[in-house]
Amino acid sequence: MKLYHASPSLRILKRYYETFGTPLNVLLSVAYNQQEFPGFLIDYRHMVNSLIADSGAWSVAHENSNLTIEALIVHLKMWGHLYDLYFNFDTDFSDKGFDNNIANQLRMEKEGLNPVPVVHNFFDDEIPYYVQSGKYDWLALGSKQSKNFEDFQYAIDRIKKWGNPKIKIHWFGGARYEWLVRVPIASCDITTWTMAGAFGFIQYWNEEFDDPYKMNKIYIGGRIREESDEDKKRQFLFTQYPWKRQLEEYLDTTFGLTFGDLCGHQDKENIQLINLHYFTELERHVNEERARRGISLE
Repeated sequence: MKLYHASPSLRILKRYYETFGTPLNVLLSVAYNQQEFPGFLIDYRHMVNSLIADSGAWSVAHENSNLTIEALIVHLKMWGHLYDLYFNFDTDFSDKGFDNNIANQLRMEKEGLNPVPVVHNFFDDEIPYYVQSGKYDWLALGSKQSKNFEDFQYAIDRIKKWGNPKIKIHWFGGARYEWLVRVPIASCDITTWTMAGAFGFIQYWNEEFDDPYKMNKIYIGGRIREESDEDKKRQFLFTQYPWKRQLEEYLDTTFGLTFGDLCGHQDKENIQLINLHYFTELERHVNEERARRGISLE
């Protein structure tokens, strides 16, 4: 399984590569920062392992972008061959949006493009339509219906167990460790590496934490928001963290950073770097656990 980091800046991409010498899996949204696209696609492509393109449909649906399907088609005709995958302009995120979304899918295909369809209804004829067409090697799950694991599992089974096991699945906006270790998802993407930092947290895989999922969230400072009960048991203040010595050693040996570096000059970028690395390592932890359980790594 590949975990893609959504919309990093070129600056943080370069810093990560300079720190670790490891290329990242990156998802770019066509709705944003197109001035940086040549850097990702050409100039610094060696710093990127796998590169995929979000169509920008989420931003359009939420009125944060005025991107049109015409502009998307122009972009993909110019750059599409440089992406490993790109997705349909699925601007209707409701469970009744199939007519709108399939029209955009077919329009893009008519232009010679090969977007991955995005499923928004797990329970109607949407999945059978794509599976039975025999046209698609990939499908994406972008549905609001993935609120609980049972429904999520059902959608995956409709595609792979009762449909075509060769079809690979991308999960939009999903990097839940407890789910990913149980299902044969081929890839997912995540924005949490930026969101956690925006609310003053670094994320840390604590081998001594008494839970199979060993993520801890350590609060540094800044904005804070109400957390779920599940998150609260994993949330600590840096100054009161029971494993503070181990964390400080990790920050020093892995990043060359101290607590002070998370509070002063370049603090936001330093926190982003830490969280970016956490999710890079989460991919490895998921794949190791899936191998242990006998779940295909895809």
